[in-house]
Amino acid sequence: MAYHPDPGGIVHRCHYGGWVCSRRCDINACVELEGTMPGCGSTTSHQRLSTYAKESIQRHWPEAA
Repeated sequence: MAYHPDPGGIVHRCHYGGWVCSRRCDINACVELEGTMPGCGSTTSHQRLSTYAKESIQRHWPEAA
């Protein structure tokens, strides 16, 4: 997580870097990035994300289990 002065608070970072504004945004960013990685081309949904990305999302957005 990082502090962002404009919204006046803390923002979350995607497992692969970059700021995300919500759980949905975090999932979409991870799916899109993993889909471009060699060996991960079949990643097209949250269910197919790597374990590490799923754990990162759960840590950042625990209230939406």
